Amino acid sequence: MFRIPWKHAGKQDFRKDEDAAIFKAWAEFKGKLTDGSQDNPASWKTRLRCALNKSPEFMEVMERAQLDISEPYKVYRLVPINEQGVVVPEKKCRVKAAKRPKRRRRSSSSDSESDDGGVGKQIKTEEVTSQLVKKRLVLKVYFILKVCSVPVSPGQDSFSVVVHYLGQEVLKRQIQGTDVRITYLPSSLVPPTSAALKARFPRIPLPEPPSTLPVGQERQALATLLPFMEKGVVLTSTPQGVYGKRFCQGRVFWTGPHTTAPGLHKMERNTEPVMLFSKDAFKQQLDNFRSNGGVPPQCGVTLCFGEELSNTEDPSGKLIIVQITLPWAEEQVQTAQSFIESISILQSLASQSPLGEITLNLVSVDSPMSETIICGSF
Repeated sequence: MFRIPWKHAGKQDFRKDEDAAIFKAWAEFKGKLTDGSQDNPASWKTRLRCALNKSPEFMEVMERAQLDISEPYKVYRLVPINEQGVVVPEKKCRVKAAKRPKRRRRSSSSDSESDDGGVGKQIKTEEVTSQLVKKRLVLKVYFILKVCSVPVSPGQDSFSVVVHYLGQEVLKRQIQGTDVRITYLPSSLVPPTSAALKARFPRIPLPEPPSTLPVGQERQALATLLPFMEKGVVLTSTPQGVYGKRFCQGRVFWTGPHTTAPGLHKMERNTEPVMLFSKDAFKQQLDNFRSNGGVPPQCGVTLCFGEELSNTEDPSGKLIIVQITLPWAEEQVQTAQSFIESISILQSLASQSPLGEITLNLVSVDSPMSETIICGSF
């Protein structure tokens, strides 16, 4: 089973490029974008719905649909061959044969000629059936590949945070939610009450320098810097992207995949939050990667506490480096990579076949979205 976004085109938050992507792709594939429906998502949806309903290989699972939520969807399943009830259209052929004038039986050679005619009718029937199967196969393979290629909407917001001191990993934590505060908590402070903790953002405390760090000026500089990171930095995920706001006295510099201005990027105090990661830019990069390959888009940002950091510098020599990755973005990149690999295998197999044909054995793979994405094994 797999789900298809099914948002009404009249909704205020309807995104044609995303919510109607698979419907438009099917209309384009069928050559229907030149008949006045170039910009009609409702017409695109109707065409795909009709194609699915007519095909015996797909069945709508109405009880699994969710049409009254903010991101509605329908659920379909691939029908196994033994449940499709595909039959050779013999009745149609018999009707045509019955309308033909009966030929007089003259000799054994006539009988032989009649038998040849029977074989001819059988060949014709098989040819019709073959064309029918080919059309269904085109719908099946193309539709599966388009379903896999449509970007999955961001899942639950979360942050994966890794802290390095002088290139050594000292903390790794994953936070579920839209907000997180990375801060230093002096050991002399009284621990906050449970009620106070619930009222605040989830916090990731910067640890004291571990004993595994070499003793020297750099370790002393690290111990001096940590108290300036009290109150820390707050990260917030919104529909537009991930924003950062600095509250600590210590300086904070950052690098990310969506910076447009050259030079250093400093997070100032007492200012509006700065966008560190743009979800729209990520979506564009992901679409380009899925279509053209190349380098996959980055899925996070890097913070440097107390020191300057540019895009060209090696962060391993800095006192405090915090690397933030977004698990939902990483999941989408992995899905796109799997799609590209599948396309590459299809193209390779097709090029090796004398007729340019391949056979797909479809298997179901459980996805994190509770439904099943259909992929091919070759």
